[in-house]
This record gives sequence, C-alpha cells and structure tokens, in this order.
Amino acid sequence: MSGSGPLRIPNDKIVFYLLNVDHPKGGPKARFFLSFGFDPTKPGIMADALIGHFLLNPGTLVPSTPVTPERWVVEGPLHTPDGRDPRVRSVWQPEEGTAWRLVTAVPLTRR
Repeated sequence: MSGSGPLRIPNDKIVFYLLNVDHPKGGPKARFFLSFGFDPTKPGIMADALIGHFLLNPGTLVPSTPVTPERWVVEGPLHTPDGRDPRVRSVWQPEEGTAWRLVTAVPLTRR
C-alpha cells in the first residue's frame, strides 16, 4: 500500500494469539505458523515477516460498515524462518490517524 503510515503489531498479538496453541481462536493459526519455524519467544521475527507481507503483497481496501471499521486485506506469500513461504491473508485496520494495526493473519487454502 503506497503512502501507508506506520505499521503496529503488538507483541501480545503474536505471543498470546497467533503463536499460542492454547488460544481458543488462535490455536489452529498457531499450529500453522509454528510449523513454518516461527517461535513465540522471538515475536520480532514474525512481526518483521508480517510487515514485509504488508509492504510486498497487493492489498484491497475494504470499506467500513455500521459494525466494522475500514480494513486493509493483504494476500500473498509470507517469508518464514524455514523458507517455505506459505500464502497468508493479513488484515489491518487504521489506528490513530495514519497508523495501521494488525488485526489477524490466516493461512490461505491452496487453489
């Protein structure tokens, strides 16, 4: 996304959600991301990969609705520690002016 503002990914989003196999909603995602070499004790590696994913892949702006804010949806390969680079969808929403905050990341099914 050209002209994007700063990107924000709280460590808690990675450690306690995306890489937490015990999280009720994040567990399946965690098993997926862990299988590609991400490590909850090194959240910065996944944060850097997700920022790269945002910057290097095409995205689509999804307008806000009465119940959801505007979101930026990005799909494409995610650089992973083991180099297999699976296709992932990341979802971002605006926060504090021009910043974008990670909402979630999910594996894309093969086509």
